[in-house]
Amino acid sequence: MELEVTNILQRLETRTRQLILRYRDQQSEIRKLEEKLREQTEYAKALEEENAKLRNDYSRLKAARLIDMADDGDLHETRLRINRMIASVDRCIATIKA
Repeated sequence: MELEVTNILQRLETRTRQLILRYRDQQSEIRKLEEKLREQTEYAKALEEENAKLRNDYSRLKAARLIDMADDGDLHETRLRINRMIASVDRCIATIKA
């Protein structure tokens, strides 16, 4: 009877040690995944900032191109076109926010 109890206790101790080792392995894996997630989040943020900058640069380039294409006599017409474009962008933004 005492031998059975000792055997059961040894198995319990072995299983407990295995459980502790698995727990430590899982904690290590969690730390690695959290670090990877942080890096990916930073990378995504950097890409979003670059995208916003490129969109802004593109918008400015389009506006500059419109102005450059205009003759002195067509300056008023060009301004009207730019104002219509701005109004259109404002409507789009308002629609997106709604």
